[in-house]
Amino acid sequence: MKMDFKIALIVGFLFAFSSLRAAHLVGGHISYECVGGNDYQVFLRVYRDCAGGGAAFDADANIAVYDASNNLIQSVQVPKGPTVSVPLNSTGNPCLTPPSNLCTEYADYTTSFSLPPIVGGYTIVHQRCCRNNSIDNVANSGNFGNTYFVTIPSLDTTCNSSPAFNNPAPIVLCGNEPLNLTIEAIEKDGDSLHFEFCDILEGGSSGGGGGGCFAVVPVPSCPPPYTPINFLAPYTPSQPLPGTPPISIDPLTGQLNGKPDQLGRFVVGICVSEWRNGIQMSQIRLDYQFNIVNCVSNIVADMLTPAEDSTLLCNGLNVQFQNESTNFNHLFWDFGVPGIVTDTSNLPNPVFSFPSPGSYTVLLVVNPGWQCSDSTTFEFLVQPDVNASMSWSGVPCFEVQGIQWEAVGNFPPNSSFDWNFGPGASPNFSSNLVPPPVSWSSPGWKTVSFTAYWPPTCSITFVDSVEISALAATVDAGPNQTIERNEYADLGASTGFSFYWYSDIPSRYSGQFQQNIRVWPQDDTTTYYVLVKDELGCEGIDSVKIFWAPDSIIPEDPRVMNVITPNADGRNDVLNLSNVLDNQTARLLVLNRWGQEVLDRPNYQNDWDGVDQGGDPLPDGTYYILLISAKGTLYQGGVSIIRSN
Repeated sequence: MKMDFKIALIVGFLFAFSSLRAAHLVGGHISYECVGGNDYQVFLRVYRDCAGGGAAFDADANIAVYDASNNLIQSVQVPKGPTVSVPLNSTGNPCLTPPSNLCTEYADYTTSFSLPPIVGGYTIVHQRCCRNNSIDNVANSGNFGNTYFVTIPSLDTTCNSSPAFNNPAPIVLCGNEPLNLTIEAIEKDGDSLHFEFCDILEGGSSGGGGGGCFAVVPVPSCPPPYTPINFLAPYTPSQPLPGTPPISIDPLTGQLNGKPDQLGRFVVGICVSEWRNGIQMSQIRLDYQFNIVNCVSNIVADMLTPAEDSTLLCNGLNVQFQNESTNFNHLFWDFGVPGIVTDTSNLPNPVFSFPSPGSYTVLLVVNPGWQCSDSTTFEFLVQPDVNASMSWSGVPCFEVQGIQWEAVGNFPPNSSFDWNFGPGASPNFSSNLVPPPVSWSSPGWKTVSFTAYWPPTCSITFVDSVEISALAATVDAGPNQTIERNEYADLGASTGFSFYWYSDIPSRYSGQFQQNIRVWPQDDTTTYYVLVKDELGCEGIDSVKIFWAPDSIIPEDPRVMNVITPNADGRNDVLNLSNVLDNQTARLLVLNRWGQEVLDRPNYQNDWDGVDQGGDPLPDGTYYILLISAKGTLYQGGVSIIRSN
C-alpha cells in the first residue's frame, strides 16, 4: 500500500509538471506609460495557441524591475485580464479568407510601479516557457521560452512613456499573396518611431530543472543580459520569413512588404524604438508567431436586382440599392446617369434619385484597385413616381351617411384597386377607383383603407377615417323654468326641419311636432326633450326642466326657507333652519316625493346642500323635511332643490 501511494504521488507530480511546461506560447510584448510623477503603468500582453491543446494562460504573471546593476527593485505577481480571441480574418488582405482551423488568444496583465529617476534607469521584464514546438525557422522551438522586456531611460525626469503596439497582431499571412499588413504602434510623447526586424529572446527552461532562471516560470523574472535564439538557416533575425521578393518592414511606417512563398509557422521579432533629439529613449519588442497558409480568394460582387425583387422599382425615381457582395472591404457604385460624374456612392446600401424615368446600367465594384476586385452590372428600368391621395365627401351623420370616397393619382396602366371599408359597412369592399357611396350600421369612427397595385408587384396604401355621428345636429331647447302648480310653460327649440317633443313623466302638450309648444306639467318637476332633424337629415336632441314652485312657498312657518339653490354662488346654497332651531339640538330627515328617506342627520348644523346620505347630489325637485328635537317636531314641510336656474 505504501508503494502504491508513492507511485500515485510521482504520477500526479509528473502530470502536473507536464501540464505546466506544455508548449503553447506564440508571442507577447511589454510596454509602459508614465501617468505622472514617478508612477508608471506597465502593460504585458501574452499570446497563446488555443488550437494546439497547450497550457492555459497563467492566472498571475511575474513582472520584475531591475536597476542598471541588476539589483532587484520590485517583483510582483500580476492577475490576468480577460481572454480575448484574435480575429482569424486579420490577414491584412480582405480579398483572402484563411483556413478556419487556426486559433490564437491573448491576455493582458496590467500593474503599476513607482520608480524615481536613477542613473542607468530600469529594466522591466517578464519571462515564461515555452514556445510551440512546431516553429519552422527555429530548431527544437518547444525547448525555448520567452523574454519580454522594456527599459526606462537613465535619470529620466521627462515622464517618458514607451511606444505601445496599437492592435493585436494578425494570426495569418497568406502564402503567395503580396502583403498588405502594417504593424501599428503609438507613441504619446511625440517622439519618432523606428521599426525593424530584431532578435527573439530566451526565457525560462523547458526542463524546469535548477529553479531560478531555469524554471518554467522564473520568479522573479531574471535580469539582463538576455540570450537571443538562433534561427535555422537561411533565416536570420533580420530576415525571419520566407518570401520572394524577401519580406521587409518599412522603418518609418511598420508596413510589411514582400510575398510569402513558403507555408508553415515562423517566429519573428519586431522592435520599435523611440527617438528624441537623436537619442534613443526606449524600445519595445513584439515576439510573435505567424502562420503562413493558403488563403482562398472568394471576392464576389453582387447586388439585389429587380429580377430578384421587383419592388425595388416601386418608389419611382428613388431607388434603394442593396449590396449582396461577399468578402469585401470597399465598394463603388456608379448609377449610370449619362453626362455626369456625381452619380456614385461608396455606401453599402445607398438610395439614389434618378433625374428622369428611363433605363440605367448600374455598376457595382468591390475592392476597387485591389488585385482581386470584382464587378457586376444590371439594367434598371426606372419608372415615374406615383403620386396619389384619397379623400371623402358627404354628410357624416348616422341618419344620412352615403359617404363618397375617392382616390386620385397618376396610377400606371393596368393598375388595380382595393377598398376596405371595415365591419358594418355597406358595401364592405370595392375594386373601383371611385367606389359606390358607403353607409355603416352603427355610429362611431370608421377606418377605411385604399390600396393600388400595378405591374410587376408594386403597391401603395392609404388609410383614412371618418366619424359617423349620432344626434349630431345642434339643438337648443331653451333655459329651465319655474312655474306655479297647475300653470303652463311655453317651450321653443332652435331652428330645424322637423321637431318632436316628449317628457320623462306624463304631461299635456299643445302639440308635439311644432317648434314652439305649450305644456302643462302634471306632477312635480318634469324634464322635456325635443328631437330635431336639420335640413341635411341629421338629428339632434336637447332637454329643458320645468320646476314647480312648492306649495310651501307660502310656508307653514314664515321663518323657514322653501327653496335652496346649491350652485356655489353664495346665495341659498344650504338649508338654514336656525330660526326654527333656536340653538336646540335637532334631527333632520329628508324624504323624496315617494316618501323614501334620502337623508338623516342627527345633529343638524344648517349645512344641508341638497345631497343624499352618501354625499351625492339629489336631483332637482321638491322634497319633504322633518326637524325633530327632544321636545318633539319643530317643523315639517316642503323644500325645493333648484340648481339649473
